[in-house]
Amino acid sequence: MIRKLFEIDRKIVEEYLKRNHIETTFLIGNIKYFGIENNKELRRCGDYYGYFEKGELKGILPFYNLGSCIPHYESEGAIPYFVELMKDREFKYLLGMRRVIEPLYNNLKDVKSIGNISDDAYYINKNLIEFQCKDIEIKNYYELDLDLAAEFLVEASQIGFGRDDASVEEAKKTLVQRPVEEDYLFAIKDGKMVATACIQTTTDEISQIGGVYTTPKERGKGYCKAVVSELCKIIIERGKIPTLMVRKNNTPAVKAYESLGFEFYDDYMIIEL
Repeated sequence: MIRKLFEIDRKIVEEYLKRNHIETTFLIGNIKYFGIENNKELRRCGDYYGYFEKGELKGILPFYNLGSCIPHYESEGAIPYFVELMKDREFKYLLGMRRVIEPLYNNLKDVKSIGNISDDAYYINKNLIEFQCKDIEIKNYYELDLDLAAEFLVEASQIGFGRDDASVEEAKKTLVQRPVEEDYLFAIKDGKMVATACIQTTTDEISQIGGVYTTPKERGKGYCKAVVSELCKIIIERGKIPTLMVRKNNTPAVKAYESLGFEFYDDYMIIEL
C-alpha cells in the first residue's frame, strides 16, 4: 500500500533513511530541517508518500515545492505505486541513484515530456588532498551583499546549469532559507565573485557538495577546486564525509575532484521534465 506521510510517522521514516543514509541524503536533510508535513512557503518542504509492505516502510516518494522529486525504495514493489502518483504530479526534476531512478523513468517516458537526461557519478571523499589558490579570497554568503550573491547565483543557474527560469528572488530564498551547516561559499578575485559552491544538504554522517560554478572567463584556474577543497575541510572538521555528483563527461571536473581525493561510489541520474 502507499499513503501520505505525516509528522507522526517520523520514527519509521528516520529508521528507513538511516538504513539508506548515502542514497537519501536530500531526504534526510530536508526532513531534519524542514519537517515531514508540507509548508508551501518553504521551497524544501513537500508532500511525502510512503510505500509499505507487510506494515514496514519500504520506499519514500517526495514531491518538493522547489520542483524536484527524489524517490527511494528498497523494494521494487514500490515502482508501480510510485509511477501512478508521479503520472499525476507536476515536477521539474527527477533525480537519484541510477538503479532507483531508471526503472521509474522507463515507466514515465511515454506519459511525461522528458527534457535533458544527465548521466552523473556520485563521489565520496575519505582522504582529502587539500588545494588552495593564493589570488582569491573565499567567503560565505552571509559575509557578502545578498543582492550581488543572488545575481551571481542566477548567472550560475543560467550559464552553468542551463536553467532559464532562475530569478534573483528565488536565489535569495536559496541563500536565506539555508540551515546553519549548509555553507554557500564564493571565491572573490579583485572584489568580484568568480566561483561558487555549496553544501546542498547534510546528515549526521555526510554532507553533499553542489552548485559548483566558475564564471566562463575565469575557468581553468583552480578557483572552484579551491572552493570545493575549503568546503571539504569544513565538512571533515564537523566529523562528516564530503560527497558530490558530477557529470561523467565533464572530464576537467572529474579530474579536479579526483585530485582532491574523491572516489567513485555509484551511478547517478538527473532527468529534467
